[in-house]
Amino acid sequence: MFKGVYTAIVTPFLNDVIDLVAFEKLVVEQKENKISGIVISGTTGESPNLTNEEKEVLVKLALKYKSDDFEIILGTGSNSTKSVIEETKYFENMGIDGVLLVTPYYNKPTQDGLFHHYKEIHDNTNIPIILYNVPGRTSVSLSLDTIIKLANLERVVSIKEATADMLFAAEIRNALPNFSLLSGDDGSFLSFLAIGGDGCISVVSNVAPKLMVDLYNSYKDSKVKDAIKHNQFVVELTKALFLETNPIPVKTALVEMNKISEEFRLPLTRMNELNRRMLRMALRRVGLF
Repeated sequence: MFKGVYTAIVTPFLNDVIDLVAFEKLVVEQKENKISGIVISGTTGESPNLTNEEKEVLVKLALKYKSDDFEIILGTGSNSTKSVIEETKYFENMGIDGVLLVTPYYNKPTQDGLFHHYKEIHDNTNIPIILYNVPGRTSVSLSLDTIIKLANLERVVSIKEATADMLFAAEIRNALPNFSLLSGDDGSFLSFLAIGGDGCISVVSNVAPKLMVDLYNSYKDSKVKDAIKHNQFVVELTKALFLETNPIPVKTALVEMNKISEEFRLPLTRMNELNRRMLRMALRRVGLF
């Protein structure tokens, strides 16, 4: 379960409402390019600024395209265990394939608190769970021991590991050889595959889904030189798409590609003009603009 390239899809807005026409076109493009699935309402989808009603609209639209080879995952994580349970229970019977649950941010629980947070969610819901470890945003990190304990729970089936620490990722793989291990860092994705990773949840694939799929398939088919060639473009795009806080650059790139309107919800704002020029040059160099 959960292998390949998944896109942490953006949420396009138009006049402060979700642009469903643009969103559907993005979903169709992802599926046509053989992406394994999409993650709705992740960080890249501006999850803090989406209401449950808006998430429901996005999920229902995306489910029109769900298939055995195109999965729909929803981010329902927060720093309130009770709220996560309530939201996950609300969405779990709609037909989604799993939920992505970020470690609780701001309140900074201990490892014991992290374990019981996820266990409580697991015990009170009935859907596959993907752990999400991104200490750069949350100020807490799952330890190897905690991940191992959580992996013993029936429906904790995967982790999005976004530290770009290959030693830590390798330790997870060594300890849990059958656990779904997904990268949360595009720039180190090739290295992640080399230590035994199963795939990634990608920002870059919003603008270059075929490139990310080609990198993954090349490596899995033992065409390492091809994978390295693809990775050069991925690294170039990763640098450009993180010149500012995600998802500002990736949404700006999609604006430049005429796929969405240039609109964010505060506190996110438009990209700095100098950084935007650098982004535009990177898109040109990789042939996307």
